Amino acid sequence: MTKIWDLKGVSPLFRIPSSVLFAHKEKENIKRNLPTSGIDGVSYEGVLPLHNCKYYVAKDLLKETSSKWYFAKQGKSSAFSTRKYKVQTLVNPYKDEFRQGATIVPRSFYFVELTQELPPDYDERIINIKTADAIKHDAKPPWKSLELSGRIESKFLFRTALSKSILPFALFKPDLAVLPITIELDESNQKKILLHSADDLMGDGYLHASRWFKNAENFWKIYRTENNKNMSSENYLNWQNKLVNQNLNAPYLVLYNSSAINANATIVIRKEINLEFIVESKGYAFETDNLHEGYYLVSILNSAIPNALMKDFQSRGLWGARDVHKKILDIYFPKYNEEDETHKRLADISKAAHQKGALYLATNPPKEELTATRLGRLRVEIKKHLSPDMKEIDKIVKKLIDN
Repeated sequence: MTKIWDLKGVSPLFRIPSSVLFAHKEKENIKRNLPTSGIDGVSYEGVLPLHNCKYYVAKDLLKETSSKWYFAKQGKSSAFSTRKYKVQTLVNPYKDEFRQGATIVPRSFYFVELTQELPPDYDERIINIKTADAIKHDAKPPWKSLELSGRIESKFLFRTALSKSILPFALFKPDLAVLPITIELDESNQKKILLHSADDLMGDGYLHASRWFKNAENFWKIYRTENNKNMSSENYLNWQNKLVNQNLNAPYLVLYNSSAINANATIVIRKEINLEFIVESKGYAFETDNLHEGYYLVSILNSAIPNALMKDFQSRGLWGARDVHKKILDIYFPKYNEEDETHKRLADISKAAHQKGALYLATNPPKEELTATRLGRLRVEIKKHLSPDMKEIDKIVKKLIDN
């Protein structure tokens, strides 16, 4: 590698940030080490009059800035960056503890809204439902035009959270979902999730649920892709067992979004939700019975410090960094220690921030459907409202990560 051109500041160009890498081929027996002193490069900025314009037109519209690029690694990710990264040898103790939720798709089968008055509770009721209007905007063909309606036994209703519900220090209006699962107690009196087909449910006497999921299965057979021709809709829903392996016995979840410019995290307290909560693939969750540990983690995940450190390693689109996944957990921070005053302070700030965030949303509820742009703006507004708390969190987290 001999030179790098960075073109992300040039438009119009491509639909994703672009670059040019220059290299020359070495003999096979020569080791290809990248210099620690960095690679020379040029960053370009400018607005062109049209795509594919001639160089003689573009040259006077482009600003060139010399730059130095360094090869950096974080976890399994690597990048060229204009900043030098400290070599990190410690592994985040939480990296393997966070798990992505179940891919609850096609959404038109499972995300629902009531077509009746809200009942006083969901205990042993028959509920009238239909496919939720809110999910149709983001649905893709051929599923976009599908709408199911009918009745359902209330034991098949659950709560879940897509990105629009996962805000800094707040869980906002978790979605209502209907799923072909039941929750039973094992010999240790622990909850476990059982997956069912429509025929199973018919045999068990759940006539409404059987009818709903049989309709879903019929649509699935019509529209599924060639790759999924041998897979049932319920097994597709439970891909890699990400549905049935969820632990409903943990009273608290630390939940953050799988994609956005930054990680946004909140606590899910199961007993405060009127139905069992299932984690969807738009979120990563850590299950714990220690509420203080949960608050501690939410502080760190919402902090600007780890979010800035992962930026060079995120995939990028037209609007900048867009994927979080486990890249935020490639950055080392210590496991919660209840005897460490710094850790306890982060937990206390986080607890207070959750209370302030809930009050802010109650007094400033979104007036329109949360599109990607409005969602991003709301997340920024919440952090701005919590500015004193965020400053203290960032100060503490910087010391934790630097140490």
